[in-house]
Amino acid sequence: MKKHFTILLLAALPFTVFGQNDIKSKLDQAQRLEDQNKPIEALTIYKDIIKNDSSQAYALCKTAAIMAKEGPFLTTIKNKEQWYRRALYLAEKGTRLNPKLPEAHFTVAFSCARLTDYAGLNEKVNLSIKMKTEAEKAVALKPTLAEAYFIIGKWHQVMANFNSLEKMMIKAIYSNMPEGTYKLAIENLNKAISNSTASTLLYQYELANTYYLRDDDGDEEKARAIILRIEKTVPKNEEDKGVVAQIKELKNKL
Repeated sequence: MKKHFTILLLAALPFTVFGQNDIKSKLDQAQRLEDQNKPIEALTIYKDIIKNDSSQAYALCKTAAIMAKEGPFLTTIKNKEQWYRRALYLAEKGTRLNPKLPEAHFTVAFSCARLTDYAGLNEKVNLSIKMKTEAEKAVALKPTLAEAYFIIGKWHQVMANFNSLEKMMIKAIYSNMPEGTYKLAIENLNKAISNSTASTLLYQYELANTYYLRDDDGDEEKARAIILRIEKTVPKNEEDKGVVAQIKELKNKL
């Protein structure tokens, strides 16, 4: 009777439970798809892994990272805010399961960055602080994590671009808000470029934009040199194509 009950129970399972070898094989397969610039196909596999085993921290953070990165380009997603909140939830779960996984901390930061476009002022500030903190944790654990350096650099760029009155008001209301500088923005964006193994067009664009915003002696020439370099590069994906359009706008401002 016990044997028959077990057979019936297994037959009722909605999916096949993966063993460790199956998980490793699927992770390798998903990574190959990412390397082939097929993130949505990879996302399907990562989701399949966590559907079978929700304790797979790496698969959780990879799922969240692709959701956060590809969200702007997915026209089938009706509610982008909920999409990014789901990404943040998965990333934070991955971080709790494995606090020493740098990619998990980066993905929390990345998801926070996406959510700031949909948040009210108080939540936007809290997300901004968490974004910087989590990205710094990521590079502390993995000093070659280009994506995390980019988030830190972009954070400093945005904060440094506030005028004096805006900075004073932010400090008065949110005393725990760190200060941002163009110097640290440039340092971290350069680290993102030098450590990246993928396309760096977005990183280069934000570096050029930082020089444009700072506008110190020689900054315009530095920005123009980066723009020229980007113009000579063939776009590899949708993100790169968007950067090419942004570069045209930046060039017209100089």
